[in-house]
Amino acid sequence: MDYKELINKAIEKDEVVKLLRGEGEYEVVIPEFTLDVFPTDVNALLVNCFYKQSNNIRDIEKIFNNAFNDLIKGNASDVYIAVLYFDACIFQEEKGKASFLVDKDGVSKKLREKICKEEDKLRDSVEFANGMKKSNPWNNIMNFNKYYEKRYGISII
Repeated sequence: MDYKELINKAIEKDEVVKLLRGEGEYEVVIPEFTLDVFPTDVNALLVNCFYKQSNNIRDIEKIFNNAFNDLIKGNASDVYIAVLYFDACIFQEEKGKASFLVDKDGVSKKLREKICKEEDKLRDSVEFANGMKKSNPWNNIMNFNKYYEKRYGISII
């Protein structure tokens, strides 16, 4: 997959949020042995479309943050996808592979507010653009939150 072409197309068409969602032509299929349900390969997109493009695409951090914040403002499915990206950002930062850092405090507050509003749906299920359904994403959110509280003193719920 040509990630540089993918991110450039998304920027050109003003569809970076669709890229983050893995919507339509922007879906990056995850390996079939993955045990969970995902809308797209979040880590591959984050690393290859954003972190690795920091020297090639002007304002790539701003482009990511704007789309990421738009995702947080979306429906329950979007909020869950935003949580997956937040977790991927933290994971990449901890590995020392992030070319820019996420504002953990600011983002956790935005996520917490939106997760609270979407809690009922997140305790049930969300459907992604590719038609796949994630049952009870709340369990994953709670597990992520335990780690964030312990490691960073922040909460998303």
